[in-house]
Amino acid sequence: MELQITGLEDLEERVGDALTRIDKLQAGARVQSDAFFSRSFMRDHTEFDSFDTFCEQSPWAFDDIDDAQDISRDRLNEYIAATTDFETWEGMKTQAAEEEIIDQLVS
Repeated sequence: MELQITGLEDLEERVGDALTRIDKLQAGARVQSDAFFSRSFMRDHTEFDSFDTFCEQSPWAFDDIDDAQDISRDRLNEYIAATTDFETWEGMKTQAAEEEIIDQLVS
């Protein structure tokens, strides 16, 4: 039996947009902290209600994603492991990106 499905253009466009977003993130695109680490992401995976609160409660002057580059990776990973579901900063960023892209596909 052969099955033909029509009307997938919208899905095809969303997948294309998601692939473009993946490319931009892998290339190091600048992102807004609160958009990337959404409130729902922070509530689901951390002790904090927002990325701003995560930064404010950290032991450093840490205002946004760019400031993370100035913090010792080992110390940042310790803070991540102690206050989130993740072991590393890279793990936290990767999960946030995955969830953002999946949200784009299903919304």
